[in-house]
Amino acid sequence: MTWRVLVRRFRDAENRPLAARNLARHALRAAYARMLRLYHPMRSAARECSVQLRIAAAWPLGFLHSTHQVVERYDDPEQLLGADVALFVHFDAEGRVLPATRAFLSGLAQTGLSIVFVTNSGFILEEDKAFLREHCRSILIRRNLGYDFGAWRDALDTLGLPRADTRAVYLVNDSVYGPFTDLAPLLATIDFDQADIWGVTESWQHHYHLQSFFLACGETAIRSQSWRRFWASVRPIPCKDWVIRHCEIGFTRALAKGGITTAALFPNESLLDRAELDRLEQVVAADDEADGQNARLRAEAVHAERILFYAQREPVPLNPSIDLWRQLLQAGYPFLKRELLLRNPTRVADVFEWEEVVSQSLHADPQPLADEIRQSLGTRLAEVWNDPAGIRPKDAA
Repeated sequence: MTWRVLVRRFRDAENRPLAARNLARHALRAAYARMLRLYHPMRSAARECSVQLRIAAAWPLGFLHSTHQVVERYDDPEQLLGADVALFVHFDAEGRVLPATRAFLSGLAQTGLSIVFVTNSGFILEEDKAFLREHCRSILIRRNLGYDFGAWRDALDTLGLPRADTRAVYLVNDSVYGPFTDLAPLLATIDFDQADIWGVTESWQHHYHLQSFFLACGETAIRSQSWRRFWASVRPIPCKDWVIRHCEIGFTRALAKGGITTAALFPNESLLDRAELDRLEQVVAADDEADGQNARLRAEAVHAERILFYAQREPVPLNPSIDLWRQLLQAGYPFLKRELLLRNPTRVADVFEWEEVVSQSLHADPQPLADEIRQSLGTRLAEVWNDPAGIRPKDAA
């Protein structure tokens, strides 16, 4: 909302005290936004220095261990890997395959993909192995070294992928909940004649890249020299910053340098089009009219203001799988980031509405997943979900 509109509303308002408070609130927001523009570069520089120091310290350690850490392997004796292979990376400290992960694997299996389950847990409970054998062509149990990219490299090497008949390799991990809907229509939109590698979402944080929780890599990509060079460079370096910079961000950049084309199924520009930006401005205006007295509307407005602030920058440096969770669901995206619902590290203000949005936008039942998360979070539920009503979990004392 512009200053001109606010001043006009102040002049025309019957309730001058309320209009004055709205004008003052807008002035404070503008001052805060200006302060962020000055502070952000300094904070980013300090953070980048810290990241590079951690990477430099951890990098030599990646050469102390082999890239091959598989300790147990199972292959379905009745079915060989098909032409389209999904390498699904999993981790659970207690060796469990939780209900949400089972739902994800079941959804993948229904699309006809040959699933290779790769766990960094070091072991899997026997009762869960039975489920995996029903849904997966191969199971690789490995030591927890190298994060998801280390596991993907290990699986590619162990299984000799791509094989002569391999048409596509899907790189998938369990960092998202879902799918809330059938995956087949989503996968049907992947066209390897239009792009060699498809991600579900894209990000401009640090550098442009496809987010790595679901990558579809076609035959041109998986048989290219840049593909082989990239995976040869992946080492079990014990530093998440290195994995993010060199692997998640580096994957897109390395393949693109080799002439491999990339695209996203849910590009940022389609999520933040003019109609959506107008809707966000209306949310902020409605909160001004309510004078911040509606707690749910206030939370929505706080996050809307954050998106609008970053939308003024080009390219938009947001993490769409977290910051644009609502826009993604409304566009038909069938996942939610686990980190958003379990930790909410960036304090997304309106995440408490996720069940309602899943139900309305995807016509799916979020209750089983919500119950699982409620049990996991316990008394931390209201804090993590930023619930303005302070709703306690159903089983809390």
